[in-house]
Amino acid sequence: MPEKKILIIEDEFPMRYLIEHALKKAGFHIHLAKDGPDGVQRALQLQPDLIILDVMMPGMSGFDVCTQIKNDPAGSKIPIIFLSANESAHYRQKAFAVGGDEYLTKPFDGSELIAHITAVIRRQKQKQSGQLFAQQGQTLSLFSPKGGVGTSTLAIQLAEAIVIQETRPVALIDLDLPLGGIGPMLYMDGEQNILELLRGPQNHLSMNRINQVAQHRRTEMIVLTAPGVMMNTAYNQQMQEQLRRLLQILKENNYLVIIDGGSTLTPLVHTALQDSEMIFVVTSGKPVANRLHDEFVAAASQLGIEPHRMLPVVNELHGRIDSIQLARVPVARFPHASERSRSRLWLKDQGMRKLVGLLN
Repeated sequence: MPEKKILIIEDEFPMRYLIEHALKKAGFHIHLAKDGPDGVQRALQLQPDLIILDVMMPGMSGFDVCTQIKNDPAGSKIPIIFLSANESAHYRQKAFAVGGDEYLTKPFDGSELIAHITAVIRRQKQKQSGQLFAQQGQTLSLFSPKGGVGTSTLAIQLAEAIVIQETRPVALIDLDLPLGGIGPMLYMDGEQNILELLRGPQNHLSMNRINQVAQHRRTEMIVLTAPGVMMNTAYNQQMQEQLRRLLQILKENNYLVIIDGGSTLTPLVHTALQDSEMIFVVTSGKPVANRLHDEFVAAASQLGIEPHRMLPVVNELHGRIDSIQLARVPVARFPHASERSRSRLWLKDQGMRKLVGLLN
């Protein structure tokens, strides 16, 4: 990638210095602004390839800065990455509503920021050339017959890895009903959730309706959470048909659909598995989890699923395992990691790269 101009709008000197140092080292040409008004002026004058914008600044917030830049014809097409220490879904949704292209939470490391910058610039270039999202939509599911093996974590990591590394739109769906794990992990509430779509009238289901219920995690990543509270989730045939229709609409709109099926084979999860092109069956590598994994894979044909669509994945949550006894060779293996490093597996871990590579 040729040298790109990056404008950093950040009021705190230490953070501004750290970002500048990391990006200069990566070969970017850096310009600085210490507050909102200065940032708006320099953005419109410099016409940078991308702006890194802090949310919380005295006098003029990052949201207001973004609004002014995007409302000016000279700045309307400049991509903006928000930085914030606030993980709340409300802040994230507001960032996208005012025209932000990405939202990154502090603290972060330099490689993570550079990955986001590269993805946003690449996406902007593809938009301008009309080549964005040429890949066909597809559905993949993660499921484990043994609970507590990190299925939700892997689903989130895989979704984010695809958005950033492959520049594809992703829909992440939590079918581990009713509580789910994705919403709490992403600081999203379940007030609007997947059941609103599955229990609604079939003729009202559309991409527009899906967008009304979904929450945005990133520019090209929507999330349909579980309710997050104990409630009656009685299933019926209509809900299964509605799920099939939902998956079809998303695929017709070129989404890669990632489903967290949890560890209970409910009728909805069964439907999702049957409609998935690939199923990552997750085990921790421990004997009990491995036995349940093998029994589930062996029952594939009885479940109406071609066995070749079930792909074993080992997630070593409980520490390194030198010898893993599985009936089939795993397609990916994730080494034990701390929760902090685990949040960035999409950047550095070969297991995640293998999963992403299987989608091409």
